[in-house]
Amino acid sequence: MTEEAQAQVEGEASPANAEEAMHIHRPKPLHGVREILTEIAVVVIGIAVALGGEQALEALHWRHQTEASETALKVAYVREVNNMALRKAQGACVAARLVALSAILEQASANGRLPPIGDFGRPPSTPWTIGAWDSVVASQTVSHLPRQKMLAYTAIAQETAYLSGLGDSQEDEWTTLQSMAGPARRLSDVEAENLRVTLAKAVNANRHMETSIEHLSGNVRATELVAEADFEAAARKAAIAKAKAPICQPMAAAVAAGPG
Repeated sequence: MTEEAQAQVEGEASPANAEEAMHIHRPKPLHGVREILTEIAVVVIGIAVALGGEQALEALHWRHQTEASETALKVAYVREVNNMALRKAQGACVAARLVALSAILEQASANGRLPPIGDFGRPPSTPWTIGAWDSVVASQTVSHLPRQKMLAYTAIAQETAYLSGLGDSQEDEWTTLQSMAGPARRLSDVEAENLRVTLAKAVNANRHMETSIEHLSGNVRATELVAEADFEAAARKAAIAKAKAPICQPMAAAVAAGPG
């Protein structure tokens, strides 16, 4: 190897050239403590602002949902106030009619014949439902209501559900009792007993209906969603309806007696 070539090889293998070939990057010195804390604070504040903004938007959303839900509940409660007023106005009529039918039945049971009986009416049929409450529960808005409101609205929903069941039973009972209307006819012991049991159920249902309506009325009034003027308007409409209700009128003229 020539001296020139040897010198070139030795130069390439020198420590200085090797260090340059490795391109060593020394770490930059750390920032000062104050700068580090400042950067951390900026990050923390940014996260807090983002979370706070998100929570504020969510709170605004649920506030809007609760207000809309209570508006819908108010409409439903006004309807129930009208139903309650109608039922309360005719409650005494229902009780009196049941007493009259019971007396007729006892006399018919004694001689085995029902007398001719005309139309004697039936209690008002009202839909005891609050569909708006089902929507409040389904949309999870119920969990964002104040506890006292949630409990009050839940109690009202339960009471209307109970009244709905009573109303369905009442419909069935009065459908059976309507079989007493018509021309004079024979009355078997089996039918008399069935009518007697039905009358007892109807009397019991009427009492429970009146008690439950009183509770429901008080609970609805306590929510303050329904104005007192709405209660008064419902009472006036119920009084007008009572004046025309067949069950509040004297029993219709008996139909002509048929053979047998």
